[in-house]
Amino acid sequence: MNKTVLITGTSTGFGQQLVLQFAKRDWNVVATMRDTSKAALEFSQYGNIQVLELDITKPAKIHQVIDAVTRQYGQIDVLLNNAGYAQAGAFEEVTVDQAREQYETNVFGVMSTIQAVLPQMRQHRSGHIINISSMGGVQSLPTLSIYCSSKAALENLSEGLAAEVKELGIHVTLVEPAGFKTGFQGNTQETTSLIPDYQAKYDWYHELAKTAPYGNVEKAMSAVADIAGTDNPPRRLALGSMGLVMARTQLHSMLEEYEKWESVTASAD
Repeated sequence: MNKTVLITGTSTGFGQQLVLQFAKRDWNVVATMRDTSKAALEFSQYGNIQVLELDITKPAKIHQVIDAVTRQYGQIDVLLNNAGYAQAGAFEEVTVDQAREQYETNVFGVMSTIQAVLPQMRQHRSGHIINISSMGGVQSLPTLSIYCSSKAALENLSEGLAAEVKELGIHVTLVEPAGFKTGFQGNTQETTSLIPDYQAKYDWYHELAKTAPYGNVEKAMSAVADIAGTDNPPRRLALGSMGLVMARTQLHSMLEEYEKWESVTASAD
C-alpha cells in the first residue's frame, strides 16, 4: 500500500511544491490549506492528491481532519508541518499581540498537529514528523527577531520531541531553508510602527536579500520528499548554501563567546 503524507500550508511556495513532489512519488497526499480555492491547478492532474481545508490555529478542526484522513487511509505515515508566516519588524516595533499571533501559527499550531498525530504513530511504532523551520531559527536576523524566535522555539521543541519518540520508532526532522524565493515575502506581516533608529538594520537586511544566493525550490523540496519516511532520516537538513554559512557563523560565534568567558563560567562551579 502507498504511504500517506499530510502536509500543511500547501497553497504556495514550499508547501505547493511538496505536494507535487510526493504525488510524483505515488504517495497518498493530503494537501491542507486555510482556503481550498487557492489550490494549484496542477493538483487536479493527480488522482492521489486530496485537498482539505485546515487552519492549524483551530485544534478542533485539526482533530477532525486527522480523524477523517486516518479513517480513509488507515494511518498517516508522514506529517509535514509547513504552514507558517513571518512577522517583520524590529523587536521594539512589534506588538505583543502580533507576537502572540506569530506563535499561534508557527509554534502552537505545529504543536497541535503533532499532538493530534502522535497517538497513531505510537500505536504503529512508526512515523516521521518533518517540521519546516528556517535557518533563522539558528541565527536570528535583525528586523525578523520575532519570526526567528518562533522558529528557534520550533527547533528546540523538535529536538526534545525527537529524543522522546526515538525508541518508539518515530523520526523527527527539522528542515532549515535559507535563501529561497517563495510565497514567504507575500505572507510576511509588516509592522505599522516604524522607528527611524532601526532603518539601518532594514537597509542591511534588504541588501542581504538582494545579494544572497538563491536556491531552487523544486530541488529543495525534492530532497525533502526523498528523505521522508526513510529508515535513517537526518535530524536536521539545511537547504541552500546560504543557510550553511549562517549556521557555521552562528556556531563559531557561540563557541568563541563561551571560550572567551570560560574562566568566569568555571568560577561558578
